[in-house]
Amino acid sequence: MITTIKNKKKTSYAVASLLVLTISSCGGSDDEPLAPTVPDTTQPDPTTPETDTTPNMFSFTSMNNVALNSVITSDEITISGINAAANITITGGEYSINNTNFTASSGTISDGDKIQIKITSSAEAETLSTAQLTIGGVSATFSITTKAAGAFTGINVDINFDTKHSVGGIETFDRQKFITIHSSPSENDWGENDVHTQNAPNEDPNLMVNFVTNNDVYFGRNTGSIGWALRNVSEDSNKPGFIDESTATTVGGNFRWTYANATTKKHTDARLPQIKARSLDMIHGGQQHPYWPEGTPISPLAGDAWSFSQTDTESEPLGTATGHYMAQFLSKFFSNTDTDGYEPKPKYFEIMNEPLYDLTTVRNPIDDDYVSPLEVFEFHNTTKAEIRKIAENDDIAVGGYTVAFPDFDKDNFQRWEDRDKLFIDTSGAAMDFYSIHLYDFPCLSNTEKYRSGSNVEATMDMMENYSHIAVGEMKPYVISEYGAANHCERSIGWTPKKDTLVMRATNKMLMSFLERPDVIAKTIPFIVVKAEWGRTTQNGQSIPYGPRLMVQKFERTGVSTETEWVYSDIELFYNLWSEVNGTRVDTWSSDLDIQVDAYVDGDDAYIILNNLEFDETEVNLHAFGIDTANISAVNMKHLKTDDWESSLVESNQTSLPDSVTIDGEGTIVIKVTYNTDITIDQTNDEVKYYSGDFKQAITANTAITFNINDVTVGDNGEAILRLGIGRDHGKSLTPTVLVNTTEVSVPVDFRGYDQEMGNVNRGRDNYFGVIEIPVSLSALQADNTITVTFSDTGGFVSTAALQVFNTSRALSRSK
Repeated sequence: MITTIKNKKKTSYAVASLLVLTISSCGGSDDEPLAPTVPDTTQPDPTTPETDTTPNMFSFTSMNNVALNSVITSDEITISGINAAANITITGGEYSINNTNFTASSGTISDGDKIQIKITSSAEAETLSTAQLTIGGVSATFSITTKAAGAFTGINVDINFDTKHSVGGIETFDRQKFITIHSSPSENDWGENDVHTQNAPNEDPNLMVNFVTNNDVYFGRNTGSIGWALRNVSEDSNKPGFIDESTATTVGGNFRWTYANATTKKHTDARLPQIKARSLDMIHGGQQHPYWPEGTPISPLAGDAWSFSQTDTESEPLGTATGHYMAQFLSKFFSNTDTDGYEPKPKYFEIMNEPLYDLTTVRNPIDDDYVSPLEVFEFHNTTKAEIRKIAENDDIAVGGYTVAFPDFDKDNFQRWEDRDKLFIDTSGAAMDFYSIHLYDFPCLSNTEKYRSGSNVEATMDMMENYSHIAVGEMKPYVISEYGAANHCERSIGWTPKKDTLVMRATNKMLMSFLERPDVIAKTIPFIVVKAEWGRTTQNGQSIPYGPRLMVQKFERTGVSTETEWVYSDIELFYNLWSEVNGTRVDTWSSDLDIQVDAYVDGDDAYIILNNLEFDETEVNLHAFGIDTANISAVNMKHLKTDDWESSLVESNQTSLPDSVTIDGEGTIVIKVTYNTDITIDQTNDEVKYYSGDFKQAITANTAITFNINDVTVGDNGEAILRLGIGRDHGKSLTPTVLVNTTEVSVPVDFRGYDQEMGNVNRGRDNYFGVIEIPVSLSALQADNTITVTFSDTGGFVSTAALQVFNTSRALSRSK
């Protein structure tokens, strides 16, 4: 074997001297010691190596096709071959040693240190830029070359900064509607050192005020106060099953006085003007029990237990007693004027939270306690009528049915017929809003069932379409819970993975909700504060509720003595969205799996990107309607995940990057600061038109017809045909489609995953989603006939809708 040894040094006398010493010490006598050796001071000490500041050769990997006018960072290398600090200099760029700040100044570096270079790429296509790094006389060059003109890889995203995008007449980002928490300002969860908080302190003693003001968050929902009030009032001795109105007046008066005058921190904080202003559109509501009249006892703090009247007659239909109490609560426990100083009355009231799950789904239809959906919906009408009997309640919107699982396509759409269609038919005209809950189930009995993406689009399109047909309008949505429920880990405590799944789902669905500002009244991610009220015992262990904004510190560190309340990772969701505001401007993505939205607020603009894909994706950004040379600063926040733990990676630069890489299921918010206010002088007006035809069965090679009439088509713009489809997996999702007489190309992709397989496990039982088909404005007219033909039989086309974007000029698109 031949071994080649790299000889980078001059020959050392130390090796030769050591060999001489070794030879002379061999052959000595055991009975006569050797004479001591006199050191040779003319040679170097063999135990002290020479100072060496000349490193081994090193190099950096060149990069081609990089983005224009962007900061590019080299690969990281390790310096070796030196035994003392070596001088380091750079020309044409900056360097960083061991992840410290980048610098262009001269310095020193040690053996084993890691180093990177960064340089700014040229603003011209196909242009070389270099930086030369020199260490101890050894040099290496980092070279980058910009991409060719018009050469883009990945997904293209366009932002027309000068074009206002209104949706059904709504053009602004409403933080009160979209950036919320499932909490009220005076709830006990914000407190500390009491029975509601494990008798532990908050790390931030001013927790509630600082959280909502620093992140610009609004309050959302309270389903507990109505129960507390019920336990404090009495039954009417003259009318069994009804509350005594005089006790409601007394208890309600005390409740009001306490809010207006109590000196406890939670009350003084709740009265702060900046806090009170964040609770002006709260949702209140009841649970199934004891409000559903079936004998469930009400246990007052004083007196005997009683229950709501179960009478069901023409003069007193079932639910009258419940509605009577709800009316008293809403009128006597809250402010009825703008100046009385009491707690603001709720803007929305949900009659009952997720009633059908407990009353219908989990009960046997042959048992006496089974409740039919029709009974529940008629109960909604009765309670709503009782609430309206008191004039002070006229400005409170009342709605339902707060559906837990809007699985419209279940059993080939029989669930829709039996429940959700029936609700709109029975109660749609009476309700002021429709209340629904939307959850991703990233782990449910070894399946991954995501609503985010095309499924949530199909679900909401179906409600909107049928509401227009049945009651002549779409009642506003109140989405009082949304996010993710990870059933596979319910029996364990807090983990970063749980928070990651919640934030991913929340961002995906929020991006969809932002596309419907004209029909959405309020959205609330199901994020609670501490939720000690929900703690359970499983397998002998105390399991906290979730998902929570706050955890006890020991849940993170494992140190049992660290009991103070600190933020969970969910705080990152609010940090990410903390600044977004302004007027919505036009955006476009070449791939539906990259959700994009943008807003302009004076001299700031916010670009939001969300990735529905499980893998990271390169996104090319194209700025139109703005002079990029007048951008003064760019801040980017990237919510990403490493080994199921989320982090918010923040970076700053002086120009808008040509491209970004977004993490799988990640979200990026880019803040662009301009030197002056950004001019918005163009328009994009979006209107969605639904067909009067609805839920049509699919038969092979048989055309299904939808008519979409009274469409306004301008001279410039775009259109999207949205088809809701529910079919078994394996069936075609690419029909032949004619818009009037024009055949349109049907994409093979749609938002989110394919619903058949998740990231790891099996997906939904069948496909139910929207396919979005681009249509030229020239193919449209005022009255349109859409024909859809599949090659195979089975399932339904649930809806057909046209999104029409009329613009003041032809839009720039980097297709």
